[in-house]
Amino acid sequence: MVEVAEPAINPNVNCLENKRCPRCNSFGPFEIVATMRVLLYDNGTDHADDGAISYDSNSRTACSNCLHEGQFGDFDE
Repeated sequence: MVEVAEPAINPNVNCLENKRCPRCNSFGPFEIVATMRVLLYDNGTDHADDGAISYDSNSRTACSNCLHEGQFGDFDE
């Protein structure tokens, strides 16, 4: 396991605000399984319909530092 020195406060102020790996205390980045709507053609995809990416507290998530896996909600501080 890779250890991370715990900063005094979470530096994230956007998508990862109040998120931290429960194993190594890393503030991310985290790999998350998300869904995205695209237009699919026979030869591949085009740009996202509206650019929206969907994920929630049940989305599978992994810490890029220690590879701990769980649900996104498990990473709440």
